[in-house]
Amino acid sequence: MLKSSFFTLLFFTALTLQAQYGGPRLFLDVPSVYFHTPDVENIGRRLGAGAEVAMNVGTHWSVARLGGGTTFTFDPKAEDFNKTTLWGPYALLEAGAGMYRSNGNQCAKNHQSAFTAIGKVGMRYDFNSKAVPVSDGESPNQFDFTLGVELGYFYIRDVFRNMDLVASANYHTQAKTVSVNFGFKFFLNLRANSRD
Repeated sequence: MLKSSFFTLLFFTALTLQAQYGGPRLFLDVPSVYFHTPDVENIGRRLGAGAEVAMNVGTHWSVARLGGGTTFTFDPKAEDFNKTTLWGPYALLEAGAGMYRSNGNQCAKNHQSAFTAIGKVGMRYDFNSKAVPVSDGESPNQFDFTLGVELGYFYIRDVFRNMDLVASANYHTQAKTVSVNFGFKFFLNLRANSRD
């Protein structure tokens, strides 16, 4: 366990050094809006939407992200809709490796496609314990670790501001559930005038 934690820390330290050497890429997601289910096994009983704001610091092949947002979910099968609605504000910290908002040319010129395909690890804190999925008989754990994947695509029309289509899935290690998001990220490239 200690050995794997050491190599994980070493890996993300190397990514951070790489980002600083080439100059970090800075993207501000303002906002992300998405369809959401906190537990794919119970998607018929709990689904909704969410919104998030996040700061991303990365390279073409890695990213670190700090942000927060909220989800709004409900039980579509319930007779009394109002009694099933839940707001789920949260904060998150994530790190990912893989292709991040990049393309084969690794540049930010207009009129070309860019992609995201990353594996990620993270930490999440849910402020509303009632919005945390739990197994029968267990108490909700508001602080959780996540393992996930994220896929995205956008066409570069404007180097400074754009929008990508994103699908992501996260396994929550404490809740033992898989959440899924599908939607759009409206973002600003804060280094649009510098070399990417």
